[in-house]
Amino acid sequence: MGDFLKREKNKEYTRNKLIEVAMELFQKKEYQKTTIEEIAKLAGISKPTFFAYFDSKEQLLYAFDLKQIHTFELYMKEQLSPQGDLLLELREAIVQMAINLHTTHLLTQNMMHLVTINENYKRLLEDTFSIFRKVIKEVVEYGQQHDIIVMEVGAEDVAKDLSTIYLGTLVNWVITSGQGSLGNQMRSTLDHSLQRISMKWRNVNEASH
Repeated sequence: MGDFLKREKNKEYTRNKLIEVAMELFQKKEYQKTTIEEIAKLAGISKPTFFAYFDSKEQLLYAFDLKQIHTFELYMKEQLSPQGDLLLELREAIVQMAINLHTTHLLTQNMMHLVTINENYKRLLEDTFSIFRKVIKEVVEYGQQHDIIVMEVGAEDVAKDLSTIYLGTLVNWVITSGQGSLGNQMRSTLDHSLQRISMKWRNVNEASH
């Protein structure tokens, strides 16, 4: 049993190491120019060992995306409390996820290009956005049940709107070659939508300006 746990721990370490070094390389150079050989070498393993963990660079990138979206999901589940500032936590969790996923505008540009040329990655990314929308919908429904969010707002519509805002902000950030803080841009655009669904949010933000 001890040997089994040790092997599993080593596997998890190697998997996380591959994700970590791959993201380092993707940030420094174009995604397409990063090779599996480079990733494996930097992680201290052989190329055949790489394929024991991931089938492709796309799957590795997806693993990183999925890790961030699950962190977002777990965090928001912990924030479901009538006493907390639910929408503020939602906004900041989305902002933090964006910052963690999109460390450079070049990486984001590469990811967007990959969606257009790789159907497998596109399908995988659609799965992460399904989780993203599901979490937002659950947060909004909870907010409606506790009078944090106005009842007439459709939770599904809010989830779609915030998902669109998220993507639109990323596109704008890439188009402007990463000018300005992605976090600040994301925070500002999300505010406009959140003001529409919560009088409490509107009053708090008006008082701070």
